[in-house]
This record gives sequence, structure tokens and C-alpha cells, in this order.
Amino acid sequence: MAPKNFNFIANLKQFEGQINHLYLDSRGNPTIGIGFMMANIQQFCALTLYTQQHELATKAQKKAEYNRISTLPTGYTAAWYGTHCQLHLPDPQCEAILQKHLTLFEQELSAIFSKKNGYKRPFKALPQPVKYALLDMAFNLGSHHLGQYWPKLHNAIKQQDWHYAAQECHRKHIQKARNDATAQLFLAAKGQQKNSLMRLPLLQWLLNKLRTKKCLR
Repeated sequence: MAPKNFNFIANLKQFEGQINHLYLDSRGNPTIGIGFMMANIQQFCALTLYTQQHELATKAQKKAEYNRISTLPTGYTAAWYGTHCQLHLPDPQCEAILQKHLTLFEQELSAIFSKKNGYKRPFKALPQPVKYALLDMAFNLGSHHLGQYWPKLHNAIKQQDWHYAAQECHRKHIQKARNDATAQLFLAAKGQQKNSLMRLPLLQWLLNKLRTKKCLR
């Protein structure tokens, strides 16, 4: 299990934020919702957006919004960009996009962390806290970046060394609290692993008792 009372979605929203209008992130990327980076105008136009009058936004209105916000200077708060926005993404649409993104990331991570790539356990068979940690990293970095540029972390996961993984999961340009939270997920898996090993002698004793009873019959 993950740390007690851990809620992955709430944790993700805490660090990514949930902004229903377009803004520029710390790197100048047009972003909306729960950290949904809009790589191009076509991606933004595919969203279901509404005007301030709660009318469905047209493609022309979406293009104008994207061009207006993407040309603003970087380094301001999301709220500042909000004063320049005329369109918004409703919460139900935001949640639906989030679920689609997480499903896609799970598929991509399953392709990366697979037995054919040298991992003892495929992604779906990893401890739940480890899956949460990798999902958070993929959401923040992108699956391709996570798959290509973290050799020490990958080695730790191949060896199922969760303490080492906790040391190698820290990212640049994000909050220290988020890095710490991800490290704690890997450490939670280490705790589960330790508890499982401690239970092995008891399990073996029970099996021996059952075999003894069968022999006495």
C-alpha cells in the first residue's frame, strides 16, 4: 500500500494546481487544467472550452486565446494570465482529460518498465507506491524523458532497491516538497518489502506445520 491516507489525484493536484484557464508555466509553456501542457494551437483548439458568458467557444476564439496568451511575457502567476483570458475549461472536462492522461502514462510506463527491457517486475506488478511515484514523474517530465534520461533510477528499479530509487528520483525545477513526496513513495515500498521479508519465516513455519500434520495422518 501507499503511505497511509495517500490520495494520488489529490497529491497531483496539490503540486500541479488546477487552473481552468490558459497560462504560461515556469518554462513559458502554454498550460491549462492540472498541468496540461498545450504543445501547439491544434491541441488547445481540441479542448471543450467556454466563454465568460458560458457559451461554447468557437475555433476562432480558441485560436485567438492561444495566440494572445502564448505571446505574453513569462514569469507571472497563473492568476495574472487569467486576467488576459476569455475562455475557461470546466471542471468535468478537466477531470476527464486527467483520466485520459493517466491512462496514457500507464500504457507508456508499461512499455518502458517491462521484462523485455530487463526489469524483474513489469510496471503493473510493481508496488503501488512505486507506480504512483513513476506516474508523478511521468506527468511532470513526460514518459519519454523519464524513459531515456534517468539511468540510475532505472537501475534501482531493476534491482528493486527502493532506498536507492528514493535517492535518484529528485527532479530539477520543481518544489522540494514534491521531490520529497516522491521519495517517500519509494521508501514506502521499501517498508513493504521489509515487512514481506519478515513474514517469510512465519509463513515457512506454518507450511512446515501443515506438512507435519499431513504426515501424521
